[in-house]
Amino acid sequence: MLPPKLKDTGLLIPAAIAIILIATLFLSCGNVNAGERGIIVRFGRPVRVVTPGLYMKLPFIETITTVNVRTETVLTRDMNASSKDLQEVSASVTTQCHYNPDKVIETYSNYGYADFQRRIVIPAIYESVKSAFSKFNAEELITKREEVRTVIDASLRDLLASYNVVLDSLQIADLNFSQRFNDAIEEKMIAEQEALKAKNVLERVKTEAQQQLEKANAQAEAKVLLAKAEAESIRLQTEVIKQNGGDQYLLLKAIEKWDGRTPTTLLSPNTPLQPLLQIPNQSQK
Repeated sequence: MLPPKLKDTGLLIPAAIAIILIATLFLSCGNVNAGERGIIVRFGRPVRVVTPGLYMKLPFIETITTVNVRTETVLTRDMNASSKDLQEVSASVTTQCHYNPDKVIETYSNYGYADFQRRIVIPAIYESVKSAFSKFNAEELITKREEVRTVIDASLRDLLASYNVVLDSLQIADLNFSQRFNDAIEEKMIAEQEALKAKNVLERVKTEAQQQLEKANAQAEAKVLLAKAEAESIRLQTEVIKQNGGDQYLLLKAIEKWDGRTPTTLLSPNTPLQPLLQIPNQSQK
């Protein structure tokens, strides 16, 4: 039978081995969350990338660095720049971007992942905004805002791609100009409104004058047509008179003009005016 001291030693050794094995197993595996990548580093050199889920590594030899590849929002406020016509502009830009998950080892080796917004994204935004604004005058920055955004987007996308960062979206939140420029824009808008108002009045006057002219032309044409109709009527009447004899026509006109009274004198080509039979008036009886 073993002495108690040896017996206790025999129990400690297996326990120690078990603890070491458990610790080794614990240090050899781990878990990478969704939206992340794990970089396995061996003696300071990245050797492989671990995707989300369980992973295994060599304990005491390899370590793991977890990288966030989710889309992050970067808001830059009050960036000062100059337009093409040297107007001072203050802008706020909101971007969404993420690290390229397929190039995490290259990024880790060349740039590192510490504070990538401050070191990489924000300086790239400033450079792209200033470059884009210098291509447009101040008024165009307002009227061609979508075109300006497209130019910034293209420039920033190329800059970030050189750092293995993918640009997801970009929006220009605010554009602020100097008070002097704002006053000039307001004066210009007022002048344009007054000019438009004057143009509308002129167009209305022209329209009314055209309508009056067309009305006068229509009335003149109506008179001409009426005169032509009357002349045609007279011509037709003359033709009828020639065809049927003038005496009958004159007799017809005399009958139409007769007021119902009997003439008191008779006109004859051979004798002077002769009195006709006087029909006593009832008032003379």
